Amino acid sequence: MADLHMHSTYSDGMYTPQELAAMAKAAGITVMALTDHDTLKGLPEMEQAAAAAGIDFIPGVEFSARWENHSVHILGYGVDQQNPLLLERLADVRNARRSRLDKIIRRLHEMGMDVQVPVPEEGCRAVGRPHIARALVARGYVKTVQEAFDLYIGEGKPAYQPQQKMTPPEAVSLIHQAGGLAVQAHPGEVGNDGLVLRLLETLPYDGLEIYHPSARDKNIRAFWMREAVEHSLLVTGGSDYHGNAGRFPEQLDEWPVPRATVQDFLCRFGL
Repeated sequence: MADLHMHSTYSDGMYTPQELAAMAKAAGITVMALTDHDTLKGLPEMEQAAAAAGIDFIPGVEFSARWENHSVHILGYGVDQQNPLLLERLADVRNARRSRLDKIIRRLHEMGMDVQVPVPEEGCRAVGRPHIARALVARGYVKTVQEAFDLYIGEGKPAYQPQQKMTPPEAVSLIHQAGGLAVQAHPGEVGNDGLVLRLLETLPYDGLEIYHPSARDKNIRAFWMREAVEHSLLVTGGSDYHGNAGRFPEQLDEWPVPRATVQDFLCRFGL
């Protein structure tokens, strides 16, 4: 099995790289990628942990971009982890994340909700709204992370604050100049198929994430598979695992991606 999309405590995941490797091994996963949001900080630990577990590893990162008022996530695989421009821009994004976190917390305080989320120093981890959602759950203001988004911190909700993000063209360019492969993540989650189709037409993507929990319907997967074939894109897939209760999948083995379905992609890394 393969899982080419997951998150650790270096961004908004619940588990450390070591814990993810142990869970992946137990789930029968033989190749994995860590794709934390806007940070490469967890990759050395993940590579070491995967090797110790006997799992093939591909380094990754998930870029948080925005285009035409839609959130567009782009996965970068095999990037040079010492690339100066890439590191500089990722640091800029993490700074924006920390600023946004502070604004959301202040707004929640104004609404009478006393939540605290420590804002880490640069170089520690990439923070995001899931950290605030978990704090709201811990304080009893909501029952689940999803409820926190639905009621308070999701786009258009009372405590939502926009974040300055890079554009899809910039993200794809950054990935390529750092020697990586650029993959459009979970196209169905963008919320505008026409927008995704235009991006696939105009940007030099290398791949498309077909096997994702947002595409549990086989007809949805078939639609995006046709687009991948039409644009000669590599096919990828993964669980997008965060470890949140109430968010599918809650366990790594709940979203199996057969290795053969992503083998062309794996061949680009000699696997």
